[in-house]
Formats: sequence, C-alpha cells, structure tokens
Amino acid sequence: MTGQEQSFRGYALLVVSFLVFTAVLIAGLFHLEERGILYFALLGGTLALFSFSLASYAYSIYMYLRQEYAKKRSLSSFLFDFLADLRLAIFIMIVLGLLSMLGSTYVQQNQPIEFYLDRFGADVGYWLWRLWITDVFRSWYYVGLIVLLAINLIACSFKRLPRVWVQTFTKERFQRLDEHLERHLKPISLHANITEEKVAKFLRSLGFKVYMDRVGDITYFYAEKGKYSRLGVYVVHIGLLVIMAGALVDALFGIRGSVIVPEGLKSDTLIIQAKEQSVKLPFQIQLEDFRIVSYEEEFQRKGKQKETPFKDAIASFESDIKIIQEGKVKAEGMTAVNSPFDFGTYRIFQATYGLTGEAGRAKISIFDKKLASIDPRKAFIGQVELKAGKVSEFKNMLLSIDRSTLNIEDEQKGFQGELKPALVVKVLLDGKPYNVPVVYSPELTVFAQSQMAELADFPYVFFLVDFEPQFFSGFQVSRQPGTPIIWFGSILVVGGMLIAFYTVHRKIWVKLEGSTLKVAFWSHKFKEEFKKSLLNSLEVLKHESTPHGKQPNTS
Repeated sequence: MTGQEQSFRGYALLVVSFLVFTAVLIAGLFHLEERGILYFALLGGTLALFSFSLASYAYSIYMYLRQEYAKKRSLSSFLFDFLADLRLAIFIMIVLGLLSMLGSTYVQQNQPIEFYLDRFGADVGYWLWRLWITDVFRSWYYVGLIVLLAINLIACSFKRLPRVWVQTFTKERFQRLDEHLERHLKPISLHANITEEKVAKFLRSLGFKVYMDRVGDITYFYAEKGKYSRLGVYVVHIGLLVIMAGALVDALFGIRGSVIVPEGLKSDTLIIQAKEQSVKLPFQIQLEDFRIVSYEEEFQRKGKQKETPFKDAIASFESDIKIIQEGKVKAEGMTAVNSPFDFGTYRIFQATYGLTGEAGRAKISIFDKKLASIDPRKAFIGQVELKAGKVSEFKNMLLSIDRSTLNIEDEQKGFQGELKPALVVKVLLDGKPYNVPVVYSPELTVFAQSQMAELADFPYVFFLVDFEPQFFSGFQVSRQPGTPIIWFGSILVVGGMLIAFYTVHRKIWVKLEGSTLKVAFWSHKFKEEFKKSLLNSLEVLKHESTPHGKQPNTS
C-alpha cells in the first residue's frame, strides 16, 4: 500500500472521529439540560479517538509529504501540491459547515456578553465569547478558512486546467487514428462503399464540427462538439471564488448593529453589541410613528372577516420612518417584521420595540383661568395635540412636551401598562416661557398649577384629555457591500453548472482507407448512451452505402 493510500485511510478516520466528537460536544452544550458522568465519559472517549486519529493522520501525512518533498526537491512545487489536495478542501468545508451551523442555529450572533452569560451560564457563555462563536462569521479563523479554501480552489484549478486546455483548445487534440491510438481506443470497423463527403456529412448530421486530413490513400477525420463543457466546472470555480470574495468583503467591511429611536425623534448611532462599540451612520433614522398591529386589524387590512380567539394578540409591529441626510429627507417608508426598508447599501429591519417611560402623544384642553370658576363653558378655548419631539402652535402659544412619566404614583407600573400619567408642558406665550404641569386627575392638575408661583400671571389652565405612551423602535441596521458580488458569483455558479451538466464534450476519430472505415469515439459523460447512439447511426450509414454489406465489427 502506498503512502498516499495510507493517508487516505487515516483521513477517513480523522473526519469521522471529528464529526462524532463535534456532535457529542454540541449535544452537551445545547441539547442536554444536565451533563452527568456518562456524558463526560462519552465526550472523553470521542476526544481521545479524535486526538489519536489526528496524531496518526498527521504522522502519515508528514511521512508521505517528506517522501514527496524528497522527490520534488522544490519547496514551491511541494506547497502547490499540498494546497491543491482535495482532502484539504473537504476538511475545510466540513469545518466551515459546522461553524456556520453554530452561528446560524445554536448561538445567536452579535449580542452583548451578558446575554450569553445569562443564556449559557458563566463558563460556557464566557468561552463562546472568547472563541468568537458569538460573531463567528467575522471571526479571524472563519475568514482565514475562507481564504484558505479559495487558495485551495485556485490551486486545484491551475493543477488540472493545463491538461484540460490541451485536450480542448490546442492543436494537439487533432490526433490521427493511427496504430497507437487504435490500440488505446479500440475502434469500430465498418466495410462499406463510403466516400469522404458522405463521412463528413454523416459526422455533421450528428452535430459535430469536422476536420479532415489526407495522407496518401488514407483520409483521417477528427470530429468534436461540446468542447466548452469541460470549462463549466472552472466557471463554477470562478463563481465560488467570487462568492467567497463577497463574503470576505461583508466580513471585513460590512456592519450590523442596532439603532434605538423613540417616536418623534431621530438617531444615527449604530450600536454593535458584540463589540460593545457604537458607530455613526452617514444618515439619521427618524421615527415618525410606531404601531402595534393585532390579528383583527391585519384581517381588516386584507379585507377578510375572520373570527379568531387571538384577535387581540399581536400579529406584527411596524414603524413609519424617514431617512435624514445633510438635513434633508432622502427617503421615507415603512419597515415591519419581515419587511425591511432599503436605503442604498443599508437594510433596516424592525427588530424590537418597547416603552420609553415618557409621553408619546397627549391631547390637552385649554381654559381661560379667569372664566373657569365663573362659567366653564365660556372658559373653554380649545384643544391641542402634543407629540413627543414636536412643537405645536395654538393661538399665540408654542407648546411642547418637556418631560413626563407614565405613572406618577409608581413608575414601574407605568411600564406594565397601568397609566396614571403626568407631564410638564413647555409653553412660550408672547415670548415668555412657562412650565405647566398636567396630571391625569383634573383635581391634581388644578392643585399643581395653583401651587406654582411662576404661573400666577399665566392666563390659562390645561387639562389632560387623552394620552398615549411613547414607544421606541429597535431597528437592526446592516450594510453588506458584498451582496452584489455574491449575487454575481451565484449567477456564475448556475451558469457553470448549466454548461457542465447540459453540454457534453465528445470526440470522434475516423480513418477511411478504401472501403474500410474505422471509427473511434470518446465522451466525457454518458459514454454507454453515446456508444449505443453512435452504433445505431453507423448501422444506418452502412445500409445506406452498401445495403448487403457486413455488420459492423466491434471486436
């Protein structure tokens, strides 16, 4: 048994032991609630098997490569063969697949370290963080494996391309069906009265491009079709390299993080939780309005009348946003769950929401202070709606919400939906500022306003009519500049597969000497099918030329 065959056997054991050990490890980390002695014994056994197979395989590879290096006596040739090894590609793809599975299925990515400590425990969460499993697609080893796989793919292509190129595009492929080639291809012999023109016409009728050469009384034919089929696999290789390049561009230059925006406000601060850092976006996201959509409302939007016990349950939540850049509105629209908003190379997802603890919208009634105690109906002046972050105008006043609380008695109950709001309305009246308190209870409102000396000359009394808490939207913002590159690579892969699978490179050699016709063929794929088809066609050709001739001799 050769050193190469021995290394292949060791490679199979290495891969199997690695997969078994990884499966046991993943099961213990993510599927078992309790890990007892039996589990750790199994984990230790699989680890020992993997360590033994790794050491054994490494030694056999070392001995094999030492022999190969001694033969080649060229470091560049030695490294090239090592990097072009198919086994290296298989192992890299297995490791990349496992890492991708961890990052997309088991470990939620780009969360703060506290999230992992709480979810997986102090020890496991800490090591997941330290080993970059929490941001695996941008980890140095994931990027390194992609680069190594790309190098391996390039090396494999260069190693095999020269031979394919010679067989497909150079003049060397125009071989005559001489004695040497006859021994190799074992041609079919046919005895019939066939002319050169008839042979050429026959080959062209099969879809082949025909080349002819005369040497004395012998005419040689070389026919070929589907030569570009051999290049389909290399188009696939190029497409895969382009996809890897796009993935690297995303890993190195892409960003993904969260932007928290309260209603009526705007923000350009992207928080990358995995790295505990913030980045300034080249634009601001302004949250115009946030809505919680129930199943009943969703059915009504679709024009459906459907009874469901979950009609008040939350079906979705959505935000109306504007993109502000250089002080101007560059784009506006809505983003909802599973419905992202795109702006240039950025994609904005509705990820989460919550209460800020402040007022989002409030409607107040305005009364004339002097007439309020005499005739409340005549004292009523009107109502005005206030929105967080906005200034409202009413008669000779400018009004805005300065500060607020959801529950003046217990702030935590306000976050739980028990509203007893209070707010301070900032008023600018004839150039003079006032801070006017407004409470959910009219009695408390009158008492609070009467106790403030600075409101003694303020001519109005405010009462709270309607109130809605302020929500915030948590947007996940991602920029993936490599996406167009990945799409282009995907198109190349599909195109290469179509070329490789739906076209077949085939060759026919013909030697015409007198009434004897010798035919040899080669097919890159579907050889038996092509052989049957060719024999049937030759049978027709023979009967057309000599109706009472002999049967083709295939011996």
